[in-house]
Amino acid sequence: MHDIMSASFQPVSSTLGQLLSESPDTGGKPQLGFFIEIEFAEVELDDELVKPFFRASNIIVPVDSWKALAGSKYEFPWMPKPGSIDAGVLAFGMRNPADVIALEFGEVKEGKLTVSFETEIDFEIEADRDELGQVKVALTDLPLELAPLKIGTSIVKQCEDDPDQLANVVSGIINTSDYGAITKVPGGFEMGVSS
Repeated sequence: MHDIMSASFQPVSSTLGQLLSESPDTGGKPQLGFFIEIEFAEVELDDELVKPFFRASNIIVPVDSWKALAGSKYEFPWMPKPGSIDAGVLAFGMRNPADVIALEFGEVKEGKLTVSFETEIDFEIEADRDELGQVKVALTDLPLELAPLKIGTSIVKQCEDDPDQLANVVSGIINTSDYGAITKVPGGFEMGVSS
């Protein structure tokens, strides 16, 4: 494990994304899922300047809104087991796998939700950087910007692009009081967050 490198990973922006989409895991029924994106400051890794970008997808937990995450801790199986988080760091022109087996969400502060977790990035497999090996990064009380809830294309198509039908479907899945009105945007529909 490369401890010197782990101290070099400094977040400059971080976002909690949300997506309402159909899932094979639920027999095609729509479900609420989340993803976390973190842009890190430029850092020198193996004599090369890189700007690492982290993404953890497929965060499925039993909640009906982003607000219900606050004050909760969730554990996940190791990748690629069912229910695991699909995480990786873009660096050296490759997506390097990163393990995330727990997320602890804190309070909502100034319209942002905090999260704490550890990840171990493997630079040996994809980037073929054996000299870096595994880099462990710990993030504590990282404030996440709240992105709007995106409504999946398949749901939009089933509702024939009708906002009233969408509102009916969405209200059966999420706590709509934690979101704004359904809005048409380029590429589909979304709902803002209300804090």
